[in-house]
Amino acid sequence: MATPFKSPFYQFQGGRFIALLIVFSLYTAWYIGPGYFGQLSRLTGYEMLQERGFYSGAEALATLASLSAEGRKLKFLALVFDVPYMILQALVFEAAIAFGLLQMHLSARRWQWLFLLPIGFLVADMLEDSALALTLSTGHLLFGTLAGIMTGLKFLVFIPGIIVSLLMAVGGIFAALRRCFLD
Repeated sequence: MATPFKSPFYQFQGGRFIALLIVFSLYTAWYIGPGYFGQLSRLTGYEMLQERGFYSGAEALATLASLSAEGRKLKFLALVFDVPYMILQALVFEAAIAFGLLQMHLSARRWQWLFLLPIGFLVADMLEDSALALTLSTGHLLFGTLAGIMTGLKFLVFIPGIIVSLLMAVGGIFAALRRCFLD
């Protein structure tokens, strides 16, 4: 099916979308299981900052200061390996939106704005991780405060992003099934 716009997210259809889901699922299983994020989350007494909706710079400093040298190393590695995770996650959201748009034949330009939600999530998550790495490296309150703000912003964009992605994917499935049974 020809797409009305040249967005790269339309390329993730059919087998490519399934491959993307498999890669995302495998990476997620590793990252939160035996990977660095999973190891970090299992440290005794460590509370994950990124799972909070918001935190202050002082809270970020105190939480990161509670890490041992090994914990600090794990935190840095978790932040580095969060980059491919967040990119894959945003791509899955984008692909679900593109699938829904294509299947429901929503080609008006206004529907293309939906692609901004996962991009906004990706940018906020990258800024959050960058601020956390700077907080961990420098111990500066300003970076901790920025990290807390970016965490809140990340969730502010993530929640509507995942809802829209799921709605578009489900709508796309229903539209495709409807065509199959009506044709």
